[in-house]
Amino acid sequence: MIPGLKLYYDLMSQPSRALYIFLSMNKVPFERCPVALRKLQHKTTEYKTNVNRYGKVPCIVEPDFRLAESVAIYRYLCQKYRVSSYWYPEDTVRQARVDEYLAWQHLNIRADISLYFFHVWLNPLLGKEVNADKTERLRQRVDNGLNFFERTLLCNGKQPFLTGDCISIADLSAACEIEQVKIAGYDPCSGRPHLNTWMNAVRDFTNPYYDEAHKFVYRLAPEHIATPAVLDDD
Repeated sequence: MIPGLKLYYDLMSQPSRALYIFLSMNKVPFERCPVALRKLQHKTTEYKTNVNRYGKVPCIVEPDFRLAESVAIYRYLCQKYRVSSYWYPEDTVRQARVDEYLAWQHLNIRADISLYFFHVWLNPLLGKEVNADKTERLRQRVDNGLNFFERTLLCNGKQPFLTGDCISIADLSAACEIEQVKIAGYDPCSGRPHLNTWMNAVRDFTNPYYDEAHKFVYRLAPEHIATPAVLDDD
């Protein structure tokens, strides 16, 4: 085992799931260090001092190095460890397309889904009111973002993955983000056959780690949206 490579994560975190899958898929040995976001373990002084100064997950820690932010972690891992080249292509144009998506996602798919998830699902758990008008506005943002994703980024199914014929870290990151909205009762694949085909392709390619990382998502999502094969798995 490569000494000291630790992943600090919570499987309720979208980028945490993606990195968990990525490391597992590429057989990079790592120590699993779960962090309970619900208990605010990521906000403690100890965590910020010894793990991630930003107080977030995911984060990787090595004996003399710590790195936060999932996109930076992907790039570091692809350069340091022997991972399949399709994840982050050496070809300049294909690599640029991966970077383009990851830069775009943060203020679009990730932001839209996170806002909807927090308002519709998390706010009631915190005793906060769910405003119907705001819910509809946020839902429209998710609709627009996913429609753009299917029609423009996936070219209406004319290419199997975001950057062409091969999966990349862009696909893995995107799929983990989109899975999150299922918990809030929103089916991202409803009426989007090409998005559905793409998500199944990402899941099939990265299983069994994809299902392992999403076990809590599947259990929390309504039964008609969650992955049926996993609902029976205790």
